[in-house]
Amino acid sequence: MKYYSGRGDDGRTDIAGKRIEKDDNIIELIGNLDELNAFIGYALSKIQYEDVKTAIRKVERKIYEISAYASGYSKLVKREKTDIDKEDVDELEKEIDSFAGETKDITRFLYPNGSESACIINICRTITRKAERSAIKCNMENKEVIAYLNRLSSLLFVLSRVVNKRDGFSEEFF
Repeated sequence: MKYYSGRGDDGRTDIAGKRIEKDDNIIELIGNLDELNAFIGYALSKIQYEDVKTAIRKVERKIYEISAYASGYSKLVKREKTDIDKEDVDELEKEIDSFAGETKDITRFLYPNGSESACIINICRTITRKAERSAIKCNMENKEVIAYLNRLSSLLFVLSRVVNKRDGFSEEFF
């Protein structure tokens, strides 16, 4: 198999049967989602808690669904459901509430440090925020994508706090 074509050497790429500029907002979104999933994979390799890993694996699959939707390929993907909807957002809220019980309320800013796993989760959180901003720029029809990414950053924040606590790291406040 050949892993290159040279078709992108002119600064354009193919997406859903169309040629578009590589600096198009949709390509930026897809790139941010790809970066997020790469760091999610890294996080999964470092996290030792199965419940946290399970929550993150679910997210990993949804990120691919958002990429398929954004790129116009969702109809080509042979899955029952490829679009993000309110149920997906509600599921994230349940995960947040479930894990938040392990944390204390905070009223100040928290430094994103601690264990290696928690730090990687925080990197995922910031990339999620970047992807959310990209999705807004794309003015996507499915507004649940933006809500999903917004909740996902909240889930990742909570998970980083949970992992830090379980790993024995104290939180540092600004």
